[in-house]
Amino acid sequence: LFFLAAWIAELYEYPPLSDVLRVIGCSFVIAALAIVPKSMIIKQMDFKKLFIASFVAMGVGNLGVGLTMAFFGADLWAYVGALLSQNIILMLFFWFFHPIKLNAKWGWNQIKQMLIYGGGSTIFNFFNYAASKVDTIIVSLIAGGEMQPSSSRWDSTGIYDRSVYLMGLPITVLGKLSDSVLFSGLSMLQDDLVQLRRTVQSAVYHIALLVIPGTIFLLCFTREITLLFLGEKYEDAVPIVQILFIGVVFRSLIKIGDAVVRAMRAKFLYMASMIKAFFFLLVAAAAYFGYKTGLQGVAWGLVIAVCIQFLLITGLSCRIISMSPLRWIKKSIPGVIAGLITLAACLFTRWMLSDDWNQLLARGIIGAVATLKALVGVSFVAPWVFKQGKDNLLGTIADKVPVSFLKNRWKK
Repeated sequence: LFFLAAWIAELYEYPPLSDVLRVIGCSFVIAALAIVPKSMIIKQMDFKKLFIASFVAMGVGNLGVGLTMAFFGADLWAYVGALLSQNIILMLFFWFFHPIKLNAKWGWNQIKQMLIYGGGSTIFNFFNYAASKVDTIIVSLIAGGEMQPSSSRWDSTGIYDRSVYLMGLPITVLGKLSDSVLFSGLSMLQDDLVQLRRTVQSAVYHIALLVIPGTIFLLCFTREITLLFLGEKYEDAVPIVQILFIGVVFRSLIKIGDAVVRAMRAKFLYMASMIKAFFFLLVAAAAYFGYKTGLQGVAWGLVIAVCIQFLLITGLSCRIISMSPLRWIKKSIPGVIAGLITLAACLFTRWMLSDDWNQLLARGIIGAVATLKALVGVSFVAPWVFKQGKDNLLGTIADKVPVSFLKNRWKK
């Protein structure tokens, strides 16, 4: 990064970026020092310690250092200060919570095991991350070759970049869940295929029940969500965001397959890495050829690439744990039913409310309340609708609510 910084700054036509990238590169070293203690905390599933470390680091780094530097006119360097201070605080907390005794001894067998699995993990994560960025880079390069002045280029790139960012917000949350809780749990069960299948099926049930209705809500209220998060100047991003929201459900369920392949033997990780590399090529092709029809064409191409990746990763994970894909589909049925109920509630809400730009937040809140009310109501009246085997999340929640209280709320 140090030696490529000048070239990257030239590519983005922003000379100050060169020095910024060279300083940001220190975060690689800081993060590397924190990897082992952080990994041990995750392995022990001690998420309370992770929360404390992240809470303090985010607060001090972003609010303390970052905002203070921005207030005093540090401009882009405020972000640099926030990032580095946040990483330093995280590293110190991880070593405090899980100190590791260091010595000069090492063994070739241990190094060999780390290199085999670590190599596959590195390739897997590299293509996974590269695929999330290559479309924006290609859009910026193509737009730069077609549009003058350069400000038009960055307007186009900015709209697409912010659209992808907004689409990624719900996935980031589930990504953290996959990288820590689910991955750690499956790693402990890798030699017990029966229990492993039960855990995966339960994960599919719960994530589908959460993500499918959530995706439907995002699609129904895309305009409100986009303008609330990005501002009215990004109104042109609304149709792009709406297309990208279609891929949220597939990207979220992919996290389950990712956790399975990462929790098992190294050979499966290398097979999954090939899928990620193929996905990277699909996204690049989608961005290049899709841009000929505009940013919406890029968005549709990305969604198609995500669906193909979902089929490949899900198929591989089912093969690894000897689970029929039909079980995966069956576990998703309650989520589909919840999605249909959400769709009905959202359409009814939109029909009842007028398109008043001054009430964006109110319309979104009313839509969310109507959706929750419909889901809870169905769970109370017919809890079996969302049941799948031993899993019945909404029915269990409905059983916990006092009958008289729920009846009164339902009437209101």
